[in-house]
Amino acid sequence: MKRIGILIVFVLLLQACTEINIPGGEEVKTPVTDEISVPENTSISPSQEIPSISMASSNFHSVIGWLSNDEIAFVLIDKGKWTVQSYSVSKNTWKVIYTSTLPIIQATIHPNKELILLHTSNNSSSAEVQIIHKNGFLVQSLTFESDELYMDWHPTNQDLIVFTAFYDDWTFNTFVYDGSTQQLQSIEVENPFVKWYDDEHLMVFRGSESGLDGYELMLYSVQEKTLKETGETHLVDVQNLGESMLYIQINELKNIFEYRLQDKNHENSFEWTTPAISNYSEWVIPTISIVDTNSLFLIKPVEAGNMDEIDQRGVLSIYSLEGEKELGEVNAQPIDCSPNGETCLAGYEKDHWIQTNPFKEQRWLQLEE
Repeated sequence: MKRIGILIVFVLLLQACTEINIPGGEEVKTPVTDEISVPENTSISPSQEIPSISMASSNFHSVIGWLSNDEIAFVLIDKGKWTVQSYSVSKNTWKVIYTSTLPIIQATIHPNKELILLHTSNNSSSAEVQIIHKNGFLVQSLTFESDELYMDWHPTNQDLIVFTAFYDDWTFNTFVYDGSTQQLQSIEVENPFVKWYDDEHLMVFRGSESGLDGYELMLYSVQEKTLKETGETHLVDVQNLGESMLYIQINELKNIFEYRLQDKNHENSFEWTTPAISNYSEWVIPTISIVDTNSLFLIKPVEAGNMDEIDQRGVLSIYSLEGEKELGEVNAQPIDCSPNGETCLAGYEKDHWIQTNPFKEQRWLQLEE
């Protein structure tokens, strides 16, 4: 167990709440519920180009994201029960996927769109992680005792998840879970916010005295339990897309972020820059949405500076190893784009709909008191 001074920028990555207990045996399967169950006070407009949904805010918890180019997953509270439901854009219909006996704190869809991870809890010092299939059966559950829980899911190997459990004194333990063997092993790393680099290595970010200087990237071998240097420094972030890696570095002299999207064979890459944004003490990474193993959406800032003093508009653009395409101007906000890149859900509640071709943005989810 280790004690650290938690960096402000990484605290934002924490997800509320989480003795490690992994039940053995075969997968527990619950039947798929095909009934249409929309919470009361929810209405769907007639079929149209951009859907429009209204529901009571008391029924709404969150939009999880895209299950396919047509289906969007929600966490809804239906008659006192916590449910995962999918909404079909083309059919204007709802389907209950899963019902949880515990409140759902947060949910994440794996990039392969087959599995959904639910972080559930009924108190502030423990949590249960439930991994469910999109067809509604429970694949695995893990229980943790901690005050906060961080996780990173391998982008192409759905069996691999790394968890860091934090405690009330800000000590932490980090664990690697392998769903193929249902084994959970504890690892010793200096920074709790690790990410998958490949099936055998985790990315560890070694900080400097100032968060504005960026970080050094180290690789931790899960099997050998060793750490090695990569030569990558002044990093603001690294994203694993699956077949490619996105490196974001800070150039303080020019006050810009330098991006490099590079395939894992180091044969092809594409580089670009954007104005650098900070919150005085840390760099603020522009919103990114990964849509496949080699491409991503990014809202490019229009000017450098402190985030509370500059224009909060940006240019929504798509990047791949082949280059860049600018789509249109939007507010700087979280985005979650469909696998085919035709639509992005935007905003902290994903209540805005951005159509990319032709470019159009409007509110599609109305929450009523």
